[in-house]
Amino acid sequence: MNTLIKLFFVMIIFPNIMIAQKTKKNYEYHIDLLHLSNDEVRVSFSPPKNNLKQGKFIIPKLVPGFYQAMNFGQYVSDFTATDKNGKKILTERLDKNSWMVHDLKNVKKISYQVADGWDSLEKNNQEAKSPGTMFKKDSVFVINYNSLVGYFEEMKGNPYQIKVTKNKGFYASSALNYQQKNKNTDIVWAKDYRQLVDSPVLYCVPDTTWIKIGHTEVLVSFYNNKERHYSKIIAREIENILKNQQAYLGGTLPVNKYAFLIYYESSNENGYLGDGLEHSHSTLCLYRAGSMKFLPHALNRVASHEFFHIVTPLNIHSGEIQHYDFLNPVMSKHLWLYEGMTEYATIHMPIKQKMISLEDFEKSLEEKIQGMKEFDNKLSFTEMSKNSMERQDQYMNFYQKGALLGACLDIRLRELSHGKMGTQDLMQMLMKKYGEGKYFNDDHLFDEITKMTYPEIRTFFRDFVEGTQPIPLKEYLEKAGFNYDEATGKVTSFPNPDSKQIALRKAWINQ
Repeated sequence: MNTLIKLFFVMIIFPNIMIAQKTKKNYEYHIDLLHLSNDEVRVSFSPPKNNLKQGKFIIPKLVPGFYQAMNFGQYVSDFTATDKNGKKILTERLDKNSWMVHDLKNVKKISYQVADGWDSLEKNNQEAKSPGTMFKKDSVFVINYNSLVGYFEEMKGNPYQIKVTKNKGFYASSALNYQQKNKNTDIVWAKDYRQLVDSPVLYCVPDTTWIKIGHTEVLVSFYNNKERHYSKIIAREIENILKNQQAYLGGTLPVNKYAFLIYYESSNENGYLGDGLEHSHSTLCLYRAGSMKFLPHALNRVASHEFFHIVTPLNIHSGEIQHYDFLNPVMSKHLWLYEGMTEYATIHMPIKQKMISLEDFEKSLEEKIQGMKEFDNKLSFTEMSKNSMERQDQYMNFYQKGALLGACLDIRLRELSHGKMGTQDLMQMLMKKYGEGKYFNDDHLFDEITKMTYPEIRTFFRDFVEGTQPIPLKEYLEKAGFNYDEATGKVTSFPNPDSKQIALRKAWINQ
């Protein structure tokens, strides 16, 4: 009883003692967006309390969703560590993305400068911008924390507290919950480095709209240096898609909050340039074009694909993704699932939900078939996935052949189950088994799916995903009453399908 009274006294009378104990485990960062110097941001932090003689500090080489080295450490300079008296402590730069900090237990503060990763979306620069960070002092900051914040290899799982000093008129749009300490200061917390990096933020004068889809709060945040009231238009376009996705996913979305962050840069050139990166609870889209007229339509497709990533890899992923190594990542062999099945859902959902015509769906299949022909389709998808960093020339085939593999898998499941099970059902089953925070063994997934479905599905994976056999598109489409002309690439529905074909087509695409 006395122990309980003492604990109550400590917590109520001296709550700051409890807070101080908790914060010792945090990385405590300060990012100054208000006082830029030479287009560089000053970043400083106190490391978690530790007894380490030295520690390896890391800024990511690359991030989930991209499969080529980005080397975000290249933008970091003036890396300095000091003790509580302001005395410098020895640091060594090991390579582009890592530093050795000596006498780490006595380090009070580490600070460094971070340069802008990109100034503009230029057509002649094909390097991806969406994983990077951009600073425009008086107008906008597009922030991916993998560019600004790092971690010690010896302290990977610690939580983060980020204090941001910013223009008093700026608002933080993000999937994370930013709290305003005062007009110039925001505070945000992340449970670990992965969550922080997985949550980009758009800082600018707000043009935001909230919509609610079921229990899910969706933020649409837009920036353009001329147009300040465009998020409502985009939100109206996105809302219809999200409602149909909710129905497609069984009536419930597996996230409570989601954010669409959209940066639009005006241009005098014809056409447009687009770049984007999905995250577990948000999507960052970057556009450059001469006209905004195309934007709602372009975002429809992007929003649909990126939002479907809430299924995979958010809820369904392997240990390689769960324990992602930002310096030397090990690739999963299941990009057919993460990107191929996501893209398949993107083209399947509109026809299943009666948003498009049968002819439009046939055109979607034809586009994927034509796109697939641009790549080497004799390569194993699992091997390509494991070696995706080395095979960038083939990576986009996961969106082409991968989507067609999804269609064939869906048809095969519908055939074996007499219409009762398809890929929609399979993904729901996988989400229940491997929900958020859980993961599957990379080598066991095909066997696990087979246990959930039919023995014939193991043969499907062995032949067409692990193996190099051509996907049986003509044979499988015929089962659902479609003709695929391999010479022309045309897909057309049979004028007089038989009863089995009609039943399978109905179960597959609701037509």
